[in-house]
Amino acid sequence: MYVGRTIDNLRDIPYEKWTIEELAYHQDTMKRLSRYLNDSGRQIYDAVLKEIESRGGLPVYGGDYDHPYSVTYD
Repeated sequence: MYVGRTIDNLRDIPYEKWTIEELAYHQDTMKRLSRYLNDSGRQIYDAVLKEIESRGGLPVYGGDYDHPYSVTYD
């Protein structure tokens, strides 16, 4: 379960100030719902993707027994 700020809470905050966990969660959610997004939703999705790319993409960790291999947002 996601325990961060909702998209409504983040609406007025510049993408540069979103945490990587927020970007990862909302990108994943919008990707799963992409066929249902209207033009406004697609613009937000594209902006989130652009912000992730500007930060060098989502971090990938080594992944072992005690550590995940990607960003954990829940």
